[in-house]
Amino acid sequence: TTYAIGIGLAASWNRDLAYKVGEAIGRDARARGVHFMLGPGIDIYRSPRNGRNFEYFGEDPYLTGTIATGYIRGMQSEGVSATVKHFMGNNNEYMRHDSDSIIDERTMREIYLPGFEAAVRKGGVGAIMDSYNLTNGEHMTQNGYLNTDVVRKDWGFKGVMMSDWVATYDAVAAANGGLDLEMPTGAFMNPKNLLPAVQRGKVKESTIDEK
Repeated sequence: TTYAIGIGLAASWNRDLAYKVGEAIGRDARARGVHFMLGPGIDIYRSPRNGRNFEYFGEDPYLTGTIATGYIRGMQSEGVSATVKHFMGNNNEYMRHDSDSIIDERTMREIYLPGFEAAVRKGGVGAIMDSYNLTNGEHMTQNGYLNTDVVRKDWGFKGVMMSDWVATYDAVAAANGGLDLEMPTGAFMNPKNLLPAVQRGKVKESTIDEK
């Protein structure tokens, strides 16, 4: 099945259509034994040269949140978890592991975060994918302020916080920074690295239990 790209879906301004698209993709996923879909991508456009712009929902936070909510609800109605991404400030493909998105608190709250907040609060999304980049000096996979204080404590997110593929850089920092699942393998978050960290008090046992 071929579906409209993200920006094409957002250009419809049709939340019911977004639901139907998510529902159909969810059905296709179930037919193939897929339990998690790695979408939708909902980053706000910052640079017109960003290589992932085609799959995102534009530069308006309300439109982004509304289309994402419909898409997520439709998909998860079929028993397949959506994974909203790339959280957050993913504005570049060039040097995507090293670029740092400097965004002040008001701008984050008014522009960059509302789509993700809607995905959590209104869409009940099952998973969030942390992006490669740093935001305000901290890699997203170890950004405790955004992953834990904002997403879990402020918004009440109960799902899985996963990394983008090879977007984890430090086992202890990721564990303490709110990351639950390193993808595609446990190159950093593994017993070899985390067990000694727990034994030495660098990571609380309760932190591992939460994951």
